[in-house]
Amino acid sequence: MKAQADAVAAEAAAPEPKVDAPDKFAGEEADAFGMRDLREALVGPPGDTHERLGAERDALAGLKVRAHQVIGGDQYVFSASGAPVRLAEMSAEEIDEARETHVAAADHAELTRQLAAGPRVLLLRGAQGIGKFAAARAFLVGAGYGRMYRLDPSADLTRFDAQSVGPGSGFILEDLPQAAADQLTSFDLSNLEAALRRRNGRLLLTVPSTVRLSEPDLERSIVEMAARADPGEVIHAHMRWRSGPGRATRVRRILHRNDVTALVDSLNSTPALARAAEAGRLLAEFTGPDEEIARLVAERLERSELYAPHSVVPWLEELPDLATQCLALSTAVFGGEAYETVATLAERLRALLQPPETAEHPDRPRNQPFASSGSQRLRDIHATIVESEVETRHGGARGRVVRFQDPDTALQVLEDVWAEYDAVREVLPEWLRQCAAHDLPTVGVRAAVAAGVLAQRSFESIRAQVLMPWAMAREPGLRHAAATALYVAAEDPAHAPAVRNLITAWSTPGTPSRLRAVAARAWRVLFENDGTEPAWALLHALAAAEELDVVDAVCTSVTEYMALDGGQHQHEALDLVDQWMASGRYGPARLFVGQLCFLYAANDLLVPGPTEAERRDAPSWPAVLRAAAGDAAVERHIAVLWESVLNSAEVFEQAQEILAKWALLVEPDDHGRRALAHLLATSVSTRRTERIIRHQAAAWARAGTGPGAPLTAREVLACLDVRSIAP
Repeated sequence: MKAQADAVAAEAAAPEPKVDAPDKFAGEEADAFGMRDLREALVGPPGDTHERLGAERDALAGLKVRAHQVIGGDQYVFSASGAPVRLAEMSAEEIDEARETHVAAADHAELTRQLAAGPRVLLLRGAQGIGKFAAARAFLVGAGYGRMYRLDPSADLTRFDAQSVGPGSGFILEDLPQAAADQLTSFDLSNLEAALRRRNGRLLLTVPSTVRLSEPDLERSIVEMAARADPGEVIHAHMRWRSGPGRATRVRRILHRNDVTALVDSLNSTPALARAAEAGRLLAEFTGPDEEIARLVAERLERSELYAPHSVVPWLEELPDLATQCLALSTAVFGGEAYETVATLAERLRALLQPPETAEHPDRPRNQPFASSGSQRLRDIHATIVESEVETRHGGARGRVVRFQDPDTALQVLEDVWAEYDAVREVLPEWLRQCAAHDLPTVGVRAAVAAGVLAQRSFESIRAQVLMPWAMAREPGLRHAAATALYVAAEDPAHAPAVRNLITAWSTPGTPSRLRAVAARAWRVLFENDGTEPAWALLHALAAAEELDVVDAVCTSVTEYMALDGGQHQHEALDLVDQWMASGRYGPARLFVGQLCFLYAANDLLVPGPTEAERRDAPSWPAVLRAAAGDAAVERHIAVLWESVLNSAEVFEQAQEILAKWALLVEPDDHGRRALAHLLATSVSTRRTERIIRHQAAAWARAGTGPGAPLTAREVLACLDVRSIAP
């Protein structure tokens, strides 16, 4: 790796810049990124990297994008090693739907008995449209599973980590495709069985009768479903539930009409019970004169068959107004954010699409009453409010967020709107730009992911209309968004070469610093497609830059490198930093950047501290300290880096500030205090370093005008006394 990096540095046309770091800290801003931004990134609130990547992973899952190296919180996507296993939690409304609308087929009692008596992983096989998913969901609800999840049918079940979800959870993988069935083995099911039994969980895989299994032994895990529920009863059940108890009189009146009865009879031969459920929903939701209901429902059902099976165009066009349509698109892009945020962003889109207000055509006449509630609009777009467990940088979960009830809807809405509606396509780049620069970082990440998804469909158009303007923007957030969009676009193998070429072109000497900053932030494209050495070479070349926006991008990317895949690449990233700052052989610019990279990661990355049970609620530790505490060789490595930054004329103040944060963070934790004291004692190789650390510990011992860390100070001083090199 070092040889590769050396070769890239030797081939660079530009000479090594000489960076006078102290003057840099006191000087003018470079490009749009100044020293105040750099200081804030160095010593600001921790958690930016994990929050950003958590939002990215959640957005990727919501838009069903292939993602192999994303990390974050544990709500919408759960991951073991390697590729994530995407799954979406069923909302309370969906569980209530299963409880109230399921119509039992003739063999349901026997089916339930077999499922209850069988192992924790079972395959429910039957004809297409027979109601396998509804039966599986009803069984799990009846069995008392409080939390239930849908698994992505394309998920690699060998990657599913049952330990990453709460105990007592039920899972359904709907319509196992033939390709996945070809890879499924009895060994895989045995492993899943053992894991789910320990967690009191259960997984049901519905399998179309046309799918063939790879091993005869898998037949023992199959429960056959032969009978189908009555479609007419399904229609009635869904209409009654969706209408609610307050409209029971209307339900009885409508269902007794001859034309509605004829409509229901015509659907008795429908091959898919989902169509009957859709008819029940339409009968409940359509308003107007009773004599029009049957005709309108029949027309809607007939019209929906003219489109592709997963098209949402008819549904979008029948939403009541522009505001509701905009809410649907905003939910597609920003599902996972609070409803208030999603609704505000939808209003921005509506304002872009709405013609300017005139006296003849006022946008909203004076004294017009509110026409609809947020809850009604959510019902119109089949979305719901759910509890999110995606962690924020401030600790805890995001709270109540909006999502579509069907997790497949988000991608369908985004792609169909882009493909079908010219007026929306014209304003979408501007709307995404506004959202990418939002005050909430997670909103910017979701806008970037949406742009990347659209780039997979229309790369050249999105490159010209979105990516290039973002990359050249003054706002650093837009440049970060451009890099995220490139990463998502490169997930499509058809566009990965074009994305790599773009990054290479933007990273060359002489290119505007903003483009080189985006190239540095897009390092994961090379890392995931080409391996470690090309990614190292890219970061190594850009680490010689003197522009502060490029420096910040390199430091942010190296911090991301340390966080990736739960910290699996932390040692590689520290190796890269060590080459820049410890040896000093790559010049003062890279020495300075290496010191900043180390401090970025030391300040930003927090992980649960080690406990006997490795609990999720364990006290937070700096990730770098946690790595040092677990391995003596790593501790010596990190100790050398700490000694370097504490003795640096350029960054010593920021190093001391971050070290004081560490002291406060581990103050309540005996193990943490001992780990920090041992690390700092290990970092002492000169009397100067020992004096610096003793001086800092003395400051922690005094509360002064702010919080102190006297216990940490005492531990550090005691450890230094034992290993002192002072005369």
